[in-house]
Amino acid sequence: MASKPNVAFIGLGAMGMGMAVHLLEDGFAVTGFDVNPMALERLVVMGGAAASNPRECVQGASFVICMVANSAQTEDVFFADSTGAVFDLTQNAIVILCSTVAPGFPAEILGRIHQDFQRPDIQLLDCPVSGGTIRAARGMLTILSSGPTDVLNIAQPILKSMSENLYEIEGGLGAANKVKLVNQHLAGVHIAVSAEAMGLAATLGVNTKEFYQTVLKGPACSWMFENRVPHMLSNDWTPHSAISIFVKDMRIVTSEGLLQDFPLYIASATERLYQYAARMGYEKDDDASLVRIFLAQSPSLVSEATHCQSPDNSRASELICQLLETVHTLAAVEALALGNKLGISTNTLTSIISNAAGASESFKRVASQILAGDLLSGYTITHTRNKLKEVMTLAHMHNYPLQLTATTFQLLQQAVTYGMGGEGQAALLKLWTTSNLSTEPLHITEYDPVPLSELDSKLPKIEHNVETLLRNIQNHVQAEQDCNLVVLDDDPTGTQTCHDINVLTMWDVDLLASEFRSESKGFFILTNSRALPPNEARTLVSEILRNVSQAAGMTGKKFEVVLRGDSTLRGHFLEEVESYIDTIGSPDAWILAPFFGPGVRYTIDDVQYVGDRDTLVPAAKTPFAKDKTFGYRSSNLREWIREKAGSRFSSKDILSVTLEDIRLGGVSAIEQKLLLVPKGGILIVNAVQAEDMLMFSQALLEVRKKHKLLFAYRTGASFVSSRLGIPEKSAILPRQIPTLEPTRRTGGLIIAGSYVPKSTKQVQSLIQRLGGNLTTLTVEVPALLVELQKYSDILTMLRDSPTLQDIVARASGDLQNGKDVLVMTSRDLVTLDTITSWTSETSNQITNLDINNLAANALVHIVRHLSVCPRYLLAKGGVTSSDAATAGIAIKRAKVLGQAAPGVPIWWCQSEEDLKSQDQGGREVKWTELPLIIFPGNVGDEDGLADVVEQWTLR
Repeated sequence: MASKPNVAFIGLGAMGMGMAVHLLEDGFAVTGFDVNPMALERLVVMGGAAASNPRECVQGASFVICMVANSAQTEDVFFADSTGAVFDLTQNAIVILCSTVAPGFPAEILGRIHQDFQRPDIQLLDCPVSGGTIRAARGMLTILSSGPTDVLNIAQPILKSMSENLYEIEGGLGAANKVKLVNQHLAGVHIAVSAEAMGLAATLGVNTKEFYQTVLKGPACSWMFENRVPHMLSNDWTPHSAISIFVKDMRIVTSEGLLQDFPLYIASATERLYQYAARMGYEKDDDASLVRIFLAQSPSLVSEATHCQSPDNSRASELICQLLETVHTLAAVEALALGNKLGISTNTLTSIISNAAGASESFKRVASQILAGDLLSGYTITHTRNKLKEVMTLAHMHNYPLQLTATTFQLLQQAVTYGMGGEGQAALLKLWTTSNLSTEPLHITEYDPVPLSELDSKLPKIEHNVETLLRNIQNHVQAEQDCNLVVLDDDPTGTQTCHDINVLTMWDVDLLASEFRSESKGFFILTNSRALPPNEARTLVSEILRNVSQAAGMTGKKFEVVLRGDSTLRGHFLEEVESYIDTIGSPDAWILAPFFGPGVRYTIDDVQYVGDRDTLVPAAKTPFAKDKTFGYRSSNLREWIREKAGSRFSSKDILSVTLEDIRLGGVSAIEQKLLLVPKGGILIVNAVQAEDMLMFSQALLEVRKKHKLLFAYRTGASFVSSRLGIPEKSAILPRQIPTLEPTRRTGGLIIAGSYVPKSTKQVQSLIQRLGGNLTTLTVEVPALLVELQKYSDILTMLRDSPTLQDIVARASGDLQNGKDVLVMTSRDLVTLDTITSWTSETSNQITNLDINNLAANALVHIVRHLSVCPRYLLAKGGVTSSDAATAGIAIKRAKVLGQAAPGVPIWWCQSEEDLKSQDQGGREVKWTELPLIIFPGNVGDEDGLADVVEQWTLR
């Protein structure tokens, strides 16, 4: 029989020690590390080995189990300067992360191991545990596991050794901690409301021991009530599970709510109770000791009340049971809605949590009602509100503080105000979401890269002619005299396949009306919403759409809306879609078409691929999917929609037009798919060549006209040009712009703020290629931060900064002499923690957000204060381009001339006559008749930037 693998176990606390010892008993060789020397001594006594630090601990281990308290400790375990485990991980080791952490944290750890430390051989599993110290020692824990299926299979013997219940959660890395997060939400609330209820019972003179037994027999019970109340009855605060654990866990819950822009009324109120208890000095005591904050004058009253002799307290007991049951119900609805927002199905949550620490009778009841779509059964919301009102009145009479009960009462009151009073308690779901909860588990399919050389042999041949398709589309577009295509572009790069079309950077009604009155069949509005937080993006898109509707009404025009997004699937997908629905109404169907030909972003069999040299890489395996704001796990667009939109769209709402439909079936096959999409559903468009998107666009226009349908679109850049019948155009060169050649002899200005790896390599290539013909000026953010402590605010510092004044002067001089100038930001990440030279007073005044904005503001300041109009302005990166256009030059309207290279649009700042009254925020337009080259951060090879600059260099 083969020997069992070596295991490194880091974190030998109350549960960790039990887990490690049980592995030893099962025959695994365990080497452990903990900061507590006594824990190491005990492990050695039990047959294990001890290490002096994590780095030593993992040497020779095939599996590394990390069971530390929080994410900060986890980072220290792996990445501490000299003792980090990452420096000596065994080849192909599997890390099993058992801590309760934020759902996105496991992927962050793995990303750092793979990218920062160049260890792509290491695998990681997300496996939070639950069950307590006794069950840990017996190998009877509940373990939630997520990660690649093949890796989970390899680790299964170890996971089974430590667990009685082992669940594999679909959804990729982090999915297990999503389920754990929902469970901890409920567990934390149940402990807190148990404390609130027991304190009230004692205050009212109820025999608390008898009341405990009463609750166990009825619908007001929860797993935590049964487990924790005995500690209160015996006044025993021995820390089986400390207050500090739920301070951490409730912070994880509420932080995820903030990240998701999701309201957590009950969880937030609960978090404040644990925080208050910690501040009172109870942090290291058992979490059942939370009851003391309700009984400040008599902390042991619950224990003392076990001997109460009350003639008749049945009414008080009944009302307190109502309190428990109602808070449990609201907590269950909130937790299920949160899980749905995180992409975890209600079926999955119900099956796991019903047998876990977050269970309650109310949870089981309301979950079954939601799964059945039954929002009417049981007590009405009005009845529940009235019962809780009696509890509130009774507590007020005895001056007893009801925290969670008060929050719950306000939610019930709100539901009644909204007209929901006659519905059942499950209908409270509407306070959190307008959609039904998803009962479908989110399954993430893994896809392999595809060699480009094999692509043609796997796909149907293209029979369509580009010129014919364009002519047919143009005829349709011209025939629609009263309909415009309005493209809301979430960053400036969406114009990268178009020419001879206007871009607006403002959206006042009069300006929009002027576009509707023009002969153009479409126009762009630069929203830059990708740079905004979700709620701000939602609000902005709604505002713009309201103005568009008003302007269209004034001019008698109809319109369709494209929400242009990133072809690598980043952006506020759900928020912008819901903004459209809330403002315009639900379309007949949504069209999802992220194809972008020039960038080699192909959609095949509903899977989004990103070209990388000679290979198509599934989008979820690219760096774009690791984006801190817009990260995702799904390459398959059906799964990506479910991942990003939760219950907004079910699998039945999603259809697709295949490449076979487009290339073999043509208009009739596409028409059939368009008509099959449920009202408000989504149709995915597969495409590999421009002809595919043109064929789809022709069919779309015919179906719209024939069936009088209204579509809305979430697409990449290629769809816009196809839908409007805009043909490809060769690269624009300086000599093709009459006002530029030969009169303007100044140098070109290149602004580089994008910090993605591709941009950095392109900038390095540019500097190397142009050598002495290029002046490179670097905005050193650390130097600006040192200057900042001398000023009262950032704007004053920008105005008076010697560093920026020097850059402006040098850039102006070299531009005047015909030399190209590159102004770039420094590449290193700077935060408050990395700046050691500040005074404490300055540190208190400046935030990390200020630092993040400083570099962008500095680039805008430089552009605004140059004394020379450059030959052209090239902005590298979407955010940098937007800042340069809207704040630097203060463009209000520009015309897209074409492209400087595939995927690199050129805007033409309109003439002085057209811009007489135009400004932005009081700023005058800086320059007119200026080519603005927008170079996206993720477009082109390493030489792409240098190639464009060389073409535009003054000769």
